[in-house]
Amino acid sequence: MAVPLPPSTVPAETAVGAAALDAAVHAWDIAVATRQPSPLPAALAQALRPAADALAEPLRGFAYGPALPGAPEPDADPAGSLPAFLGCDPGWAPPGA
Repeated sequence: MAVPLPPSTVPAETAVGAAALDAAVHAWDIAVATRQPSPLPAALAQALRPAADALAEPLRGFAYGPALPGAPEPDADPAGSLPAFLGCDPGWAPPGA
């Protein structure tokens, strides 16, 4: 089944992955910004990477930033490489942390 997911139409599996990716990235952002442990275990990051690979490029500059220079490959540390691939610094901490 094809699902409209601007800017295109994607398979339903990719659309489900997109929704999960969105929730996981927001949870990661909030946790890091509030000095909480990352809620993104390696297994979840690895499971979400196919959706990120399918969706990140068309949505860069809108939903995702540029991949960080030297972002690790998905098989490195998935919990760090996924945020880096989506433009988030996995080592960032708020000031005073």
